[in-house]
Amino acid sequence: MALLTSVPAKTPGHGAAPAAAGRDRFVDAIRAFGTIAVLLLHWLIPVVGWDGQRLAIGNALSAGQGWLVTWPLQVIPLMFFAAGAAAWCSRGDATAPVPFLRRRLGRLLPPVIVFVLVWAMVLAPAALALGVPAAAVARGASIAPQLLWFVAVYLLLSLATPLLLRAYHRYGLGLVLPLAGAAVAVDAARFLLGGPSWLGYLNVLFVWAVPYLLGFGYADGRFRNVPRRALVAVAAASVLVLALLVAAGPYPASMVGLPGDTMSNMNPPTICLLLVTGFQVPIALLARGPVLRALRYRPVGRAVGFVQARSMTLYLWHLTAMFVLVGVVLFGLHRQLPVAWSAGWWATRPLWYGVLIALTAVLVRVFGRVELRAPRPPRSARALAGYTGIGCLFAALLLVITTGTMATGPFGPQTVALLLGALGATLLVLSRRPAAAPAGGRNLRP
Repeated sequence: MALLTSVPAKTPGHGAAPAAAGRDRFVDAIRAFGTIAVLLLHWLIPVVGWDGQRLAIGNALSAGQGWLVTWPLQVIPLMFFAAGAAAWCSRGDATAPVPFLRRRLGRLLPPVIVFVLVWAMVLAPAALALGVPAAAVARGASIAPQLLWFVAVYLLLSLATPLLLRAYHRYGLGLVLPLAGAAVAVDAARFLLGGPSWLGYLNVLFVWAVPYLLGFGYADGRFRNVPRRALVAVAAASVLVLALLVAAGPYPASMVGLPGDTMSNMNPPTICLLLVTGFQVPIALLARGPVLRALRYRPVGRAVGFVQARSMTLYLWHLTAMFVLVGVVLFGLHRQLPVAWSAGWWATRPLWYGVLIALTAVLVRVFGRVELRAPRPPRSARALAGYTGIGCLFAALLLVITTGTMATGPFGPQTVALLLGALGATLLVLSRRPAAAPAGGRNLRP
């Protein structure tokens, strides 16, 4: 999630065109805000009980009007919007898929690989050794890797970026309309015509490519002259249509999957998330000026820089921090968590979030260096290794998207996906060609 964003701002306006060099701090702020929003939402969710034999897991958002929280805090559309802006800035090498993917994924994959290995080889065995019940460890080990769905979709969009860039250069933001129309057609086939459920996974590309392309448009300056009134109108219309769709059904009110819902708006994604994109992106553009002014204050700018540079580490490890806290409460202190939304629940939220922030800070301190350290892969390799690596990554992400993450045990398709992903990443690193030598005969280091 910590991606290159060399998209500088021209003015503090809501849609100023990026210049040719530097960083767009607004995109950094979007990524930082999105990361923090994900953490806050996930830390709000747990309803966990232990009766001595069985671990009962619920969701606080399932109670009452908790689903309302998901409309502003389901910020994945904003994260893909920021990723699209970053992709636009890297478009110079996107016509060569291997170096483009190597550059884009160089900081993404190492934290993921470390996360999976630490969970499999250290955390799960350590929890068992400390006396945590095997059933609880198994549930935690099955939930933690579910975060990797974002990585799978990001890989898919990265693989599609060269094609999307060529299409964008030809059609501009007009490309958004057929993608949105395709998403509507998929939902219509599923819910009106009784089509098979697997059709919904086509929307993994159709739905998430829309904010990604809007990121192209932002970085390209397409929103420079859009009136504020138009942005307000689009946001308001998106909220209204989303409310009507939820009221009419079959879409659930929550923008994340909840226990008891007959379906999820997230897996596979539905057109409801297009409408979330439709109000979140305009609101973000409207806030651009105030955000840039706030970033002029050194503490704010430093905080944003810290979070966005470690966004993947924060994303991957924040649930681990929560599992540690829940484990200490249930199995160390032998206490039950308070009932969601009760007076006791509200009273403990400051302590709950404070401890989680502290635990996550420790994990970021330990594992953040993996994300911050830019890899310098060997220079000798062959193009064939790169294209084979792309194929392995593509096969791995298809397995993750279609079968879930680590839900069928350690020897299921998820293990195959992990091995394919690791092989693909290794081949991409090895595929780096020697840098061109300058006139003096010496190679310049990048």
